[in-house]
Amino acid sequence: MVYVITGGPGFGKSVLIEKLHDLGCQVGGEIARQIIEQQLAEGGDLLPWKDVAGFERRVMVERISYLNSVDIQNVAFSDRGLPDQAAFSLYKGKEISQQLKAALGENRYAKKVFLTPPWHQIYRNDQIRTETFEEAESIHRFIAEAYLKYGYELIDLPFDSPDKRIEFILKSL
Repeated sequence: MVYVITGGPGFGKSVLIEKLHDLGCQVGGEIARQIIEQQLAEGGDLLPWKDVAGFERRVMVERISYLNSVDIQNVAFSDRGLPDQAAFSLYKGKEISQQLKAALGENRYAKKVFLTPPWHQIYRNDQIRTETFEEAESIHRFIAEAYLKYGYELIDLPFDSPDKRIEFILKSL
């Protein structure tokens, strides 16, 4: 079963995924960011600002592949999930594509979804995360609404150290 850790950009998801990996858990990283980093390094065009549909399709395929790679009896974690893609589409004022709608109905994560709330003190921009804190908060709201719409239960993570957050997650399973 794959548990999603999600929330607006820059609120601590990836650090938690890295720590879970270090603990020996099976994890899936932030696929969209990995693709962007790879495309920038290679001078590729599969970028959300150059090929929106192609980028969405690739991220969706990779997320489904990871979800299908996890034995249903095992506990695994994912940095974001398919509902995040729906949220980003809506945030950008776009319709959710038919392929993504179908994928959302056919591919399910664990019912409990861990949400990293907006946290100004840890928020940082970088080459890929260019949103202001206020934009990240807005994206966060779209993400929460998307997970609720698709029947997931949101569990807010505490404002605490990554280790305490991991402890909270593991006790909540």
